[in-house]
Amino acid sequence: MYEYNLVGVKRTKIASTKSLAPGKNVVYVEFRYDGGGLGKGATVSLFVNDKKVGQGRLNATQWVGKYSADETFDVGQDTGTPVSEAYRGPNRFTGKIEKVVIDTQPAKLTAADRQKLRAAALAVE
Repeated sequence: MYEYNLVGVKRTKIASTKSLAPGKNVVYVEFRYDGGGLGKGATVSLFVNDKKVGQGRLNATQWVGKYSADETFDVGQDTGTPVSEAYRGPNRFTGKIEKVVIDTQPAKLTAADRQKLRAAALAVE
């Protein structure tokens, strides 16, 4: 299951069509941003062992660089505000996570988009 929480305003769940098999699995999410500006949509695909097991659509994404100072970027638990209403934090994963890889692509932003991001960053300081 993948859940995108757009600042508590809209939540989008994308579910796998298959359950995870016991044992080692390679699980990943492919997040394909539409581009063409800030806050646009995206296509999200779920993969298990290189097989696509789910796909869904986000109509909008969060672009403002302002987040709560007490939010967290956790792996294996959620010590900040839960992403999903389906659980309460910290919701610790009790299995073993052997490796986490975050692969990002360079942003293709217009000059106006870069200015919006700079203004948002300055407002945080």
